[in-house]
Amino acid sequence: MSTRILAVRTTGDEPTRVPCTVEQLPALLADPGVLVWVDLDSQGAESQRILEEIFHFHPLLVEDAFADASTPKLEDFGDYLYLIVHGVSDDDPEDDGEVHTADLDLFIGERFLITHYRLHFKAVDRTRAMVADDPSLLARGPAIVAHRIVDQLVDEFLPLMEKLDQEIDAIEEAILGTSTPTLLERIFRMKHSLNRIRRVGMHQKSLLLALAESRSKIIPGEVRPFFRDVYDHMQRVTDLNEAYRDLTGGSLDAYLSMQSHRLNEIMRVLTVFSTVMLPLTFITGLYGMNFDHIPYLHFEYGFELAIAIMVSIAVGMVLFFRRRGWI
Repeated sequence: MSTRILAVRTTGDEPTRVPCTVEQLPALLADPGVLVWVDLDSQGAESQRILEEIFHFHPLLVEDAFADASTPKLEDFGDYLYLIVHGVSDDDPEDDGEVHTADLDLFIGERFLITHYRLHFKAVDRTRAMVADDPSLLARGPAIVAHRIVDQLVDEFLPLMEKLDQEIDAIEEAILGTSTPTLLERIFRMKHSLNRIRRVGMHQKSLLLALAESRSKIIPGEVRPFFRDVYDHMQRVTDLNEAYRDLTGGSLDAYLSMQSHRLNEIMRVLTVFSTVMLPLTFITGLYGMNFDHIPYLHFEYGFELAIAIMVSIAVGMVLFFRRRGWI
């Protein structure tokens, strides 16, 4: 577990980094000239103590932050905003070949930003490195830093959508080839992934639109257009997702149609064999009856004659079926 704290003093000529530990955090929060970003990547006792005892968040809110949220949401508490946004994490604990999103909690105040997550996000690491190199980014306000994180989280959906597009193309090509049960599993994994992205995307769009149209003092007017831009990116992701859901549904229908067509082909071949064999079985059954007086039973060339008749019947039926286009 690690708690990373970035503090920037804005009262000088230029914003400057201020060394900060968990013990120094209350004093820095009391300083109106300091902005703080606390990055928590665990659900341990120290994270809970920071949230409850230093920032004085309600225990139920901390419980929500520690729980795995299935959908994004936004809550306005006046002095701060609580956001749950979803992104594509580098870690995949499920490891089932499907796309899973992970939740990132953000507490945004006028002078502080808290990020909390259980799975790793590259967007948080990149933004933290940017703030460490350029303290003026945090000096512009916690809402700006929050925007950078959310913007990168949403942008990471686009490469994912390209991969899903390629997977759909591969599935469509495989359907026209030799279909196997594993192909049906791939189709259903794709459907499950797209449904998850759809559920997340619907709520995340509403969250971003609310931030873009917010009148909260936590989101300054000059920051709101940036969230509108992120909303547009999320809209693009959801539009692509809807198109891919339609393609996947079509792929499933095509797979079932191809399976039905192959089954019909098999049944047609088996039916032809059965139909051709039916009169031959009748002849062999007729002359296999235990009667003493059967025509041609003792004929010298009876066996050859029976074989010739059966071959003629079989060939004639095959030619008839081919002429009718049945085979």
